[in-house]
Amino acid sequence: MTAEFIGLYGGTFDPVHLGHITAASDVQKSIGLDEVKMVLSAKPPHRKQPALSAKDRFSLLTIALKNEPKLSAGSCEMERGGPSYMVDTLKSYRKEKPDCSLMLILGMEAFNGLMSWRSWEELIDLAHIVVTDRAGFHNEMEETLAKHFKRHLTKDKSQLKLLTHGKIYVQPVSAVDISATDVRRRIANKKSVKNILANGCWEVIQENGFYTC
Repeated sequence: MTAEFIGLYGGTFDPVHLGHITAASDVQKSIGLDEVKMVLSAKPPHRKQPALSAKDRFSLLTIALKNEPKLSAGSCEMERGGPSYMVDTLKSYRKEKPDCSLMLILGMEAFNGLMSWRSWEELIDLAHIVVTDRAGFHNEMEETLAKHFKRHLTKDKSQLKLLTHGKIYVQPVSAVDISATDVRRRIANKKSVKNILANGCWEVIQENGFYTC
């Protein structure tokens, strides 16, 4: 039986939008992942707390992915409680699926902030790291990190499936200029964001008055 080939894409998803979904889908298709689990960061430890509750954000995430057969919503950080540290999530997945080839999918900005993460040096021993490269955006690796991870960098994506962890691969994805901050701002200004959200999300946001104040 072939070992699973899974990506984890974490985020506060406040709210989830087409930029998130496009990046996750591009990585899934380009690398040939069996699935990308979009893991909701229930209580992000390194940033301002989200505008919506974890329950409401997860509900929107589930709606957004209903027509995405290779993408699914992950609730493990909600269920675990406490601050949402990715190292704990990866340890949990690794314990559950020891033979799985596991990818942590990060945007370049998130990757460059990795040294502020809890136990960041352990991440590469638990999973591969796939860094998304969007055209028109800053895509240079932070120098200290690039030196630290030099021996882990690869341009051969076949290694990601052959090994369970330990490689860093840069994957180009479609340039979608959308941010959750801009989505929230537009809603607060009574502007429609239907065209930059997945089907069904805008209606739920309107019905519940999310992000209006």
